[in-house]
Amino acid sequence: MDGRLIIRNERVATGVTLVSENPATLEPVGEVSVASRELCHGAVQAAKDAYPLWRWLDPREKRAIFKRAENILARRASEAARLIAMEKGSPYPESLAVEVFGALQSLNYYGENQGRLLQSHRAGHHAPLFFHKSGSFHFHPLGPTLIISPWNFPFLIPVCDILSALTGGNTVVLRPSTSTPLTALLIGEVFVEAGLPPGVLNVVVCRVPEAEAMITDPDVQTVMFTGSVGIGKRVVELCSRNLTNVTLELGGKDPMIVLPDADLERAARGAVWTAFMNCGQSCGSIERVYVAREIAEAFTARVVELAREVRVGDPLVEDVDMGPMATAGQLKVVEEHIADARERGAAIPVGGGRVPGRPGYFIEPTVLTGVDHTMKVMTEETFGPTLPIMVFDSDAQAVALANDSHYGLTASVWTRDRKRAGWFAERLEAGSVTINDHMYSFVEPRAIWGGIKQTGMGRSHGPFGLHELVNIKYVGMDFLQKKSQTWWFPYNSSLSGIMEKAIALFHGRSRPDKVKAAWGLRKEFRRLNDTSPLLNYLLALPRILKR
Repeated sequence: MDGRLIIRNERVATGVTLVSENPATLEPVGEVSVASRELCHGAVQAAKDAYPLWRWLDPREKRAIFKRAENILARRASEAARLIAMEKGSPYPESLAVEVFGALQSLNYYGENQGRLLQSHRAGHHAPLFFHKSGSFHFHPLGPTLIISPWNFPFLIPVCDILSALTGGNTVVLRPSTSTPLTALLIGEVFVEAGLPPGVLNVVVCRVPEAEAMITDPDVQTVMFTGSVGIGKRVVELCSRNLTNVTLELGGKDPMIVLPDADLERAARGAVWTAFMNCGQSCGSIERVYVAREIAEAFTARVVELAREVRVGDPLVEDVDMGPMATAGQLKVVEEHIADARERGAAIPVGGGRVPGRPGYFIEPTVLTGVDHTMKVMTEETFGPTLPIMVFDSDAQAVALANDSHYGLTASVWTRDRKRAGWFAERLEAGSVTINDHMYSFVEPRAIWGGIKQTGMGRSHGPFGLHELVNIKYVGMDFLQKKSQTWWFPYNSSLSGIMEKAIALFHGRSRPDKVKAAWGLRKEFRRLNDTSPLLNYLLALPRILKR
């Protein structure tokens, strides 16, 4: 595999390399060049140089590039999925279905909508004195964007972020996780092959000091970061030095609420899949289950049965449902959370330990009962294959428990009652709430992704995500042939009289007072006529007459 960096569409080798390791076998996947500070700066400079060309490139040409990238990725889908499975550890079918197919959907969406999602549009006026003016909102790119992507979805997350940045007219430097660098370089290969102009997308693998130097580079206009809360705070600190625009997605502790009328089989299967897919290493994984007391026993029993059926093994072997943890460090965190819960009285009906006889970072799918909010597994992001289940007695208690978290990324409610589902959706503190499903919104290009509290800042994906990456400019125009405006100099008794009566006319509650104010304005007719079209006042009559 080609482990050279990509800068200005050229492959760049360095004298320093790192080895990408397969977490299932602990064997090398490949060797990757590591960028120096000078090379990282060169990548930012390449993005800066390419920015004017990409910003003003015809949307039809951009659509053609995205379409070619979509076709290339479709052709190389199996190759990409196998690489993800080897480098990250998710089973091949999952890598294909979630990461590659999800990336293809986003490529198609942003490709089809180049030049449409950020079209300028009219803005009406509310102030009567401005009715004769025209206003519009315009969306302009900011410039070079630094994307710092994680290892848990090393293909899907950077592809979505790259597409958002490019659709906004920005250029990109991608700094991937050093745990999954080859997957990121494959993304760069696809876009180079598709004919993306040199410098529009650069992929550099580097250590933390070099990444921090890029964050503080004054030519970087936006930083998109996905990762832990601690590092996210450090990113914000660094961005503050240049007041660099920043979006952060820092994880979650996502709750699932199962109501008494839920389809138990669907809810149990949904819980097991969402908790254990990707070995639980998803920001949107179900990390807490709250189930109504009257169905808790039946629900838990079925979850335990399904958890025992999850097949753990080499992600490239057929009929494997769950691979290894991606890193030794994350495996340690999961083990610490399980141990803490056990020490505090939780029961573990299935799982709880490492998978014997395997060299990689394998751990069993783990279900925990008898848990509460004194345990790490219910309050801190575990980011592993754990499924703690807690009982609730009322809807209000379920909402309170779900909202009792430092995070607010996603939440799900499982019920057959639409009205009840809506009640919960309004009250849950999260960026996304789904009913009778969980986490699918990440791969829906029209949805948004992001959350509140320590989950981060801003949103990504879809039209609202694009607004985080552009300058939203208001453009106002006035071509009325008037030499002055009502509120311009000179400040005198005439202007004071106009404004006093205008306040009564538009904001007073008494209709007689409004009539009196309107009659009084006849004395100021000359100034009004010289500075503002009388049509403004006629158009404002509905507001004037409204109590």
